[in-house]
Amino acid sequence: MFKRSLLSTCGALLFAAGCAEVQTQNTPSTSEAFLEFTEQQAKVILQEQPLFATSLGVSEEYVGKKFGDILADHSVASIDRAKQYNTDLTQQLTQFDRAKLEGTAATTYDVLTTTLAMADKFKPYLYGTYSPLGIFSPYTVTQLSGPHIEIARSLQTEHPLETAQDAEDYISRLNAMNKALTGTAAIVELEAEKGLTPPRFAIEGAINVIDGMTNVPANEHPLSVSFSKRFEAAKDIDAKTRTEIQERVVQAIEEQVYPGYAALKTTLEQAADKAQTDAGIWAIDHGKHLYELALQNYGAAGKTAEEVHQLGLSEVARIHQEMDAILKSQGHISGSIMERYIAVSEDEKFIYPNTDAGRQTLLDDLNKQMAEVEVLLPEILVTLPKAPVEVRRIAEYEQDSAPGGYYTGPSLDGSRPGIYWINLKDTADWPSFSLPTLTYHEASPGHHLQVTIAQEISDMPMLRNMLWFSQYGEGWALYAESLAKELGLYKDDPYGDLGRLQSELFRAGRLVVDTGLHYKQWSREQAIDWMHSNTGESVAAVTREIERYSVWPGQATSYKLGQIRIFELRAMAKDALGKQFDLREFNDQLLIKGAVPLPVLEANIKRWIQDKKAS
Repeated sequence: MFKRSLLSTCGALLFAAGCAEVQTQNTPSTSEAFLEFTEQQAKVILQEQPLFATSLGVSEEYVGKKFGDILADHSVASIDRAKQYNTDLTQQLTQFDRAKLEGTAATTYDVLTTTLAMADKFKPYLYGTYSPLGIFSPYTVTQLSGPHIEIARSLQTEHPLETAQDAEDYISRLNAMNKALTGTAAIVELEAEKGLTPPRFAIEGAINVIDGMTNVPANEHPLSVSFSKRFEAAKDIDAKTRTEIQERVVQAIEEQVYPGYAALKTTLEQAADKAQTDAGIWAIDHGKHLYELALQNYGAAGKTAEEVHQLGLSEVARIHQEMDAILKSQGHISGSIMERYIAVSEDEKFIYPNTDAGRQTLLDDLNKQMAEVEVLLPEILVTLPKAPVEVRRIAEYEQDSAPGGYYTGPSLDGSRPGIYWINLKDTADWPSFSLPTLTYHEASPGHHLQVTIAQEISDMPMLRNMLWFSQYGEGWALYAESLAKELGLYKDDPYGDLGRLQSELFRAGRLVVDTGLHYKQWSREQAIDWMHSNTGESVAAVTREIERYSVWPGQATSYKLGQIRIFELRAMAKDALGKQFDLREFNDQLLIKGAVPLPVLEANIKRWIQDKKAS
């Protein structure tokens, strides 16, 4: 799973200024002019998304203002401005003649028109979180996401702390958290008034996250502790100044951060009283239609919810048969397929001790796996990434509601590597034979490879580096798991291949439970039971996953839907090119134009096939 703070709310005045500049300074008839247009839009958006600018590692000179000491506008008014920006940008694109655009400019135009049109369809139904160029997520605050989690995470992991000025900016952002969190509370209140609230258990989960963030003295808060550790590396700062700065950090947490969290918690408690108890989005107004849109947004390609459900059941049955064959080959013959798989996954020889030492051994093994696959990448790709990747443990205060693993991309300036995060609350969730596939999904040849290759494209406009399409990125990462098998990484490791199949089974099961929750009106408990019984995941892990699917409708289907479409495109290319087909070149074509919606990917592959045949 790849995580990025995608485009959300933006300021109307800055948007208008950005559009006016394009109209007076650009000629909308060349690829160069169009790319300049997108560059101006990127700067406009980054001015309104300062944490995102920090994450990308862009300079103040590029953005056009100082941003390292501020947070985004989290207010009800910002949502309306974001919707208006979608309308304005769509209109601006009509200035450009698609037929006259080439290369990256042409692909970028296709990307923008496709995603703007999809985002436009969600406008009437969203009152809080809205992304004019991003992905669909209906709720502003859940147990999984929202400013209450994302601001603190960004400050701890992405805000630079190399100088005294960096520390001053950090304190300014801490002081801004009160306004950001109380603004978020106002949005949550509006959503509750409109009946757009997540299930009650999700709101209660968000409250638990806040409690976990505020139940310690300010000097013991992660925002204080992590600051102290990271600020040690700052140079040319005397001990007295360090002490004074640290005291001001604690003061800001006590006087601004905690009151902001308290205000948001009060609003969430009030919203929970009125929230639905059903887990699916069907239970809210327009929920069924929202889910239809969500499925199309995440790669259904015209398939209905029923068709996606049946596809999932079919894939689950196929993968069960392949797992059965491996289990029997290793002498596991008694019981159902899942009973046998669970018994293997619980075998002590595959379980790391649930201790700090055991967790460190697990992390060390992941680093070895990443090193092993690194040397094999030239066998499946022509273009290779330069940015490094690291594996880190998800913070303890987040792990109760966080997914099992996810990836965050490197900064564009190279100052921060790609990070492969893993949830180590319970090491029993990760039998050792299951870890290679997670590594190949989150790091290389999965998310890290895809994201960094896109970032390193020489003429890639900044705006494209700010976009993410789950059906493409997660589809590639699941496809990458199969590439790892083609590289021979499971040749002498039947249990590792069993882990690969179980990973794919898990994604196929998501087609079933996501449509089950949001279309067939399954209960949370029913979905947990089905997923546990059919995928072999622990009840604890499955519970976290099902609660995630409940608040992010459709996204869980993007993995398998995207992978299936990539394999379909690969088969189409092999059939069309015959002996001219080269897997390394095909895989390159999936990546070297950057992240795109699946319809754009299909068009790109068809053009490549035509060019290849003509050469």
